[in-house]
Amino acid sequence: MDLGRTLLLLPIVTAAAIAWGQSDSAPALPEGPGKDTFVSVCSLCHAPTAPFGRQWTRQQWELKVTEMLQEEPDVTREERAAIVEYLSANFRPGGKIYINHADAKDLEAALEISAADAEAIVRSRGTQGDFKSLDDLKKKVPALDSAKVEGKKDRLVF
Repeated sequence: MDLGRTLLLLPIVTAAAIAWGQSDSAPALPEGPGKDTFVSVCSLCHAPTAPFGRQWTRQQWELKVTEMLQEEPDVTREERAAIVEYLSANFRPGGKIYINHADAKDLEAALEISAADAEAIVRSRGTQGDFKSLDDLKKKVPALDSAKVEGKKDRLVF
């Protein structure tokens, strides 16, 4: 990526990312070291909410960041490390579960539910809109094994 282009796009991308993160349909990105670097670099290619559904290990995040930035020579080793640190600290196994953003596979793993229940959540979300609360989730997906979800309610983000 050309440094001049990056500097030109940085204020625009940062403003868009902040606006996106503050919208009613997307929770704000977690605060922490590396957040600004993640937003400024990664938002050039995708929405800053892209990791919301993931609960990956540090190694998985390192592989993904390497893959995503392999053709970006202007992103320094320190910036890459800051991005991996931010992602692995905030989107890790046992971390927050972004119920309105995760795909079925990630919901199945994070909630420890069946593939059918995970698909039902995604299908309901697609037809009835985002879930507002645990009660809303249970109401919109009545066949869901709610005992498993109830056990993880403190990790759910709506």
